[in-house]
Amino acid sequence: MADKNIKTGLTLEEMTALIKAVSESNLDSFDYKEGDFSLSLHASKGFVQQVSQPAMNVVSVPDISMAMAQAAEAASGEDDEDNVFVIKSPLVGTFYAAPAQDSDPFVKIGDRVKKGQVLAIVEAMKMMNEIESDCDGVISDILVANGEAVEFGQPLFKIS
Repeated sequence: MADKNIKTGLTLEEMTALIKAVSESNLDSFDYKEGDFSLSLHASKGFVQQVSQPAMNVVSVPDISMAMAQAAEAASGEDDEDNVFVIKSPLVGTFYAAPAQDSDPFVKIGDRVKKGQVLAIVEAMKMMNEIESDCDGVISDILVANGEAVEFGQPLFKIS
């Protein structure tokens, strides 16, 4: 059993589980108080903000599932070019074109893909997040290199 943190009364695992539970729920806020320690979690724009007292440290913790759901709608979409769909990164992280270092890439230019097919992985906070195609089509361009850092909304693929 993990030792309790004297100041919070919660282990790191318990606090992480609590943040995850609030992030995955429909709650937009959650307050916890134990002695002099209080924890307030507020979901806003894909992030859960952790505020603890008495020191009032503020730490933003990305809510990957919420960010990915919101990003699926906002991050990808039609390009200015006719019939070209751009798949954009739904989060900040490291782009991986293949499931393992010694594996072939998920897709290459010219490959036909189907909606829901895994195109790449973006690693964020040591979590591997599969990037799926939002449409059927042919990979017309791969806009980032394997191992490259990517930003939220950065174009990754063009599908025509």
